Amino acid sequence: MGHLTRLSTGDTDVDDENERDEEDDRDDAIDTDEIHLPNDDENCCQTENIDLVMVQQVVECENTRFVNLEVGDRSNNPEVEFEVENTSLVASPHDLQHAVKMFSIKAHQEFTVYRSNASVLVLQCKKAPQCQWRLRAMTVKDTGMFRITKYKGPHTCVNPCINQDHSQLDSSFVSKYIETLVKAEMTVTIGAIQAVVAEQFGYQISYQKAMKAKRKAMTRLFGDWYKSYAELPRFFLALEQSNPGCIMYSKTVPGNNPNEEIFQRVFWAFAPSITGFAHCRPVLSIDGTHLYGKYKGTLLIAMGCDGNNQLFPLAFAITEGENTDSWSWFLACIRVGVTQRKGLCLISDRHPGIIAAVNETYSGWTQPDACHRFCMRHLASNFNTKFKDKTLKDLMCRAAMESKVKKFISHMDTIGRINAEARNWLEQIPLEKWALSYDGGRRYGIMTTNMSNFSPLNFYRVMITSQQREHGASRLASGEEFTPHIDAKIKAKVVKAGAHEVLLYDHVAGRFHVKTRHSVGSSNRKPRTYHVTLQTGSCTCNKTLLLGFPCSHILAACHCRAIDFRQFVQGYYTTRAYLSTWAPLFYPIFDELEWPQYNGPIIVPLDSMKRLTSSRPKSSRLHNEMDARETRTPQTCGLCKQSGHNRRSCPNRETNDRRS
Repeated sequence: MGHLTRLSTGDTDVDDENERDEEDDRDDAIDTDEIHLPNDDENCCQTENIDLVMVQQVVECENTRFVNLEVGDRSNNPEVEFEVENTSLVASPHDLQHAVKMFSIKAHQEFTVYRSNASVLVLQCKKAPQCQWRLRAMTVKDTGMFRITKYKGPHTCVNPCINQDHSQLDSSFVSKYIETLVKAEMTVTIGAIQAVVAEQFGYQISYQKAMKAKRKAMTRLFGDWYKSYAELPRFFLALEQSNPGCIMYSKTVPGNNPNEEIFQRVFWAFAPSITGFAHCRPVLSIDGTHLYGKYKGTLLIAMGCDGNNQLFPLAFAITEGENTDSWSWFLACIRVGVTQRKGLCLISDRHPGIIAAVNETYSGWTQPDACHRFCMRHLASNFNTKFKDKTLKDLMCRAAMESKVKKFISHMDTIGRINAEARNWLEQIPLEKWALSYDGGRRYGIMTTNMSNFSPLNFYRVMITSQQREHGASRLASGEEFTPHIDAKIKAKVVKAGAHEVLLYDHVAGRFHVKTRHSVGSSNRKPRTYHVTLQTGSCTCNKTLLLGFPCSHILAACHCRAIDFRQFVQGYYTTRAYLSTWAPLFYPIFDELEWPQYNGPIIVPLDSMKRLTSSRPKSSRLHNEMDARETRTPQTCGLCKQSGHNRRSCPNRETNDRRS
């Protein structure tokens, strides 16, 4: 049995840096080499073979195989008594440690470590010698297990006030309590952890302690940060073993030691994604998000969009950051290992690294192999940051979303009348990169990269379930030809087409004049006439070309001549294509014991990527108005309780000051 660490410091399996809170360490100030117990411990009332689990029943949410400690009703009797039910069981050091901490927290009393070594553990009340509470546990011969052999109690001390924290409620203890919570929801916030602890134990722990507790829980669940780098090669071998066809590329640099390489980048794409993407629209959205773990880095993501307008994860990479080299490498990996489709539309923000990578010769992302478009939301944010005018921003978004060139020009003229510099700023950007009316149908109406805000963990949840697969099979069996998203769009347009007036003027070419009537609620709007050519499936409203399914004007013309409109719906929107997108199965990775062996160099992280502090990581994100919530709670003054200002700017501040 290894040396039993002091009880108040937490588990012996703390992380590689032995990170501890100040609260975790303050009970460790006693030097056990200089303090010795009296030979007879004559002040302790001996209870032979008292087992650990006297302490365990106070843990209401845990099952125990040990003897129980019951905390009686203290309303009339301030003393806490042990009731020993079974003395035949013993406990491991970790179980003993956890249970005694739990008892102390529930009893609202604190202890310190009086003696701790490989064979004996002695605890005493934090207020000793005023309080005589003491507990001693010793090892059972040849077992490495501990049994409580002596106990003197209960506590005779009282707390002078209500404490906001408890010394035994350290990060290691909290990490064990929240382990199930973290496993169920790995993105649980630190604030949520603080709230859970406060509700369960009645103490408000610090942000730092909650953060360290979550980090320790993550380490127990998923392994050590440093060691996980060394496990990457085996993990990807296991991924390929369970899902043949998965792609993985990595980039390392020579390490400081023999047979050691330093991690720089890794790229991977799952086999079901590679197969399913062939049935999605030829549009890719890419974006990057910063990693906030123990080591810095950036997660790069490429997403597609299925025929039902749902996210479809395609490829991921972890790199040292966002720069031209990392984006070039990421995009090259996609072209080499994932898809060689011609005519892809790549949507991104205007990060200089992305623009430079896309424009590289022979990158595979220039015309005619692909085209590059900008995210409207990011562009609008840049625009608003520069000109700080919400009206201009709204006009810019309406111009970008407009399908007709004439209306686009009208919005741009309005922007120019308000601010000529704003219009010039927009016109410096090629119109086809951000305006839908000039797009030519390449982006299929997808105007933002919001769909790329997706993680590999979400991908696993999506792909491992059969919801989309079953949905597609069910619709195909029931004879539904199109996905629910497109089906609803077409039905709405059919209703709208019923109010159109159709006039045939070229029977051979199938050309029609389609006249719209007054819209409901818009009596002042003049009727408009659109030219439809069924032979080419075109309409002057431009929506069929831009979106890939017929507009209401084409539907009206088809109805007039009894022509099947389904020929004008692109195949990506069919139920069969939707089912084919999600048909490939994703198989769970085998148990770690069955992973293939890896005999290559040991992968280690780069030292400079390690965060220098264990405190809350500073955000690397450049925050802007996109991060603001759409609806904000009105600001309320603390003095007059009126909205629209705060206490400092309150017009009644002087009056309130005189009254006070």
